[in-house]
Amino acid sequence: MIYKYDVVRSARKSIAVSITAENKITVRCGWLVRSEDIEKFLDSKSAWIEKVVLQNSKKLAANDDVLEFEKIYVNGSKLPLIFSDKNQISDNCVYVKSKKDIEKLYVKQFFEEFKARVEEIATNAKLFPADIAVKDYKGRWGCCDAENNLIFNYKLFMLPASLRDYVIVHELCHTVCHNHSAAFWRLVGEIMPDYKIRRQQLKNYDFVTTLY
Repeated sequence: MIYKYDVVRSARKSIAVSITAENKITVRCGWLVRSEDIEKFLDSKSAWIEKVVLQNSKKLAANDDVLEFEKIYVNGSKLPLIFSDKNQISDNCVYVKSKKDIEKLYVKQFFEEFKARVEEIATNAKLFPADIAVKDYKGRWGCCDAENNLIFNYKLFMLPASLRDYVIVHELCHTVCHNHSAAFWRLVGEIMPDYKIRRQQLKNYDFVTTLY
């Protein structure tokens, strides 16, 4: 295995490997699995690992300016990110006093419009959530809890509208199917026939969920 990786052991019986958008590789396995067996497993997955790492590296390279906090996404477009004495989003620039003010600024600027869009899609799809809120999630775009409250990652406001709509539809469908079963994806497809394309495009922004 040419890449560094972390090992997380538990009572699980199988071995699995995951790769984050930032190319952090984690192997999960049982307490007694030998290092040689982990290496053998990773060798069997080497083509897939190489492919994912390369794809992620290209995405990260294309977003060096965002990763360095020189630019920031607004509705799918990059704008200069300027640290100043105000919090404001203009047509050609985003001003913030500090990184911690980004969430407050985006929620203030975009939440009401976003909530109206969720309600519009919900009404058209005849899927009605109990409540709609946003928060700062790390590593996910949204959540539908057991009471059908929808909580979205405020960083969705950084994405193109088409991808926000996909996440909205995805979470709305969880008000009917609280899993990712075939029935769930069938419902998503009925509402948004091109969801697979949008789902794939969303992966280009996965790194954003852990950035701020």
